[in-house]
Amino acid sequence: VCSSDLMAQAKTRLSSPARGLCFGFPARRPCFTGPDRKDCLLLSLISEFLDFSTFFSVWYWVFLALAWSSRTHWTLGAPFDSVVRAEKRGGKWEDDLDAIVHAMAARFAMFMQHGGPWVVGIAMFLLAGLVTASVVTQNEMVRGITAFAVPMMIAEFGDIRLALRIERTGLRGYDLRRALVWRRFLNQVTGLFSLILAATLAVITLVQTQQFVPW
Repeated sequence: VCSSDLMAQAKTRLSSPARGLCFGFPARRPCFTGPDRKDCLLLSLISEFLDFSTFFSVWYWVFLALAWSSRTHWTLGAPFDSVVRAEKRGGKWEDDLDAIVHAMAARFAMFMQHGGPWVVGIAMFLLAGLVTASVVTQNEMVRGITAFAVPMMIAEFGDIRLALRIERTGLRGYDLRRALVWRRFLNQVTGLFSLILAATLAVITLVQTQQFVPW
């Protein structure tokens, strides 16, 4: 094929109207004019909601933010505002906080006593499989799940460790509130790590999709 033919083909492609564009947004099928434009817009919106893209969907980041916000607010079944009220007012608020936390600690201790090794083994197996799949397949959705599930499981193991400590030592009052606040801070650090990990994987996915690097 001569160079003039290649130039002609390139000019034809550039001069042809963009296919698959609906009101400036990429559509899953070509748009039409006339009465079919509304159907095209509706199908485009549905495809955006049902799309399996993870890092490039705003709903993934909304879910990630809400999940970690809720996760750091509740520690062993006790909301952080109850810890603050118990610190400021004491009395009944402190007794209620102790009762809630000790009930959850006893529940965690019972679960770990009956099936602790199995739970830890299955969780580690699933996490290892998830991380392996994200590295081998380089799938965007698998990477997104990994960026959420691995740090969340780390935070859960930290809560279980604190629950076993409370059940063993019987922490109450100021010492219990101090342990809960420290555990909440560690969960916040883990959540920040999750966001950084998700952003890093998003950049790697973008670079690989655009073929900027050989891998």
